[in-house]
Amino acid sequence: MHSAMDRLRELADGGTVEPVGISMWKHFPDTDRKADKFFDRTVDFQLRGGWDFLKIAYHGLYSVEDWPVEIAWPTDESTVGVVARFAIDSPEKWKQLEVTAVSEGALARELAITARFVERFRGEVPVIATVFSPLTTAIKMCGDRLFAHMREEPQALHRGLEVITETTRRFVDELVRIGVDGIFFATQLGTWDRMDWEGYQEFGKQYDLEVLQRVSCLWFNIFHIHGARPMFEQLCTYPVTALNWHDRTTDMSIATARTLTDKVLIGGVDEHHTLLTGSDDAVRSELADAVAQDPEKRVILGPGCVVPLTVPEERLFQLPKMRP
Repeated sequence: MHSAMDRLRELADGGTVEPVGISMWKHFPDTDRKADKFFDRTVDFQLRGGWDFLKIAYHGLYSVEDWPVEIAWPTDESTVGVVARFAIDSPEKWKQLEVTAVSEGALARELAITARFVERFRGEVPVIATVFSPLTTAIKMCGDRLFAHMREEPQALHRGLEVITETTRRFVDELVRIGVDGIFFATQLGTWDRMDWEGYQEFGKQYDLEVLQRVSCLWFNIFHIHGARPMFEQLCTYPVTALNWHDRTTDMSIATARTLTDKVLIGGVDEHHTLLTGSDDAVRSELADAVAQDPEKRVILGPGCVVPLTVPEERLFQLPKMRP
């Protein structure tokens, strides 16, 4: 039997696999900042699911944790952390932002746990590290006032984005050194309901590409385009191996995406509806439909984004047996 590593390499090389690939990912709140518990929970989730790749689900605010952001941390696994006070409340603060070290703090913590996952699954399962785009980290630092800064103080914001990009570059340089197989590079603003293309080109794309250039040596980078109206046609040309987006809840289906790109497509599962409340037959039908949409069969079944905490893990573990 081929390992998950063999299967994903076949897809990356332009081939197909039987059965089709599948991977799920979710957060482990409260546990994800406690190294040993996070390691054990993630390894157990991978082994029980038998996923074709392991996406490391660092907590969603790790990229801003080392800057002066106040976070309301969860106390159990039913909720996630949220920003209680943003680090940037005026354009001037972008000018004061300094590059954070990757040898200490949150980034060092995530690098250390990543090294453990790489060592545990080396040669067996591809390990994919989650990395937020610089503009995504920026909005986590200041909230929607980011858009006012774009209009009123663009140079100050650019200065801040340069600092964030340099920090992100240093982080991914270490991920490469550790030996990850790829990154899951996520943008939360490459969507028409949040920005226009001119704005994304200026404040998003140029910094995205600076980060992706540093991981061009990796063989399975995934680009996640988050949002209700993804800029798919504009962003699907990014230098990555695979694309992931909310195909079930947006107007960009897998079938349409296949006409626009030859990259591996990851999706097909509606994690907020069918997976949460649908019958087993509804889930099977959705999985079969996703595979049927791609005549090249170069699809990996997965969620449009992180699986909600309300979905029972036991249901996730049933999915590999439900795929066509």
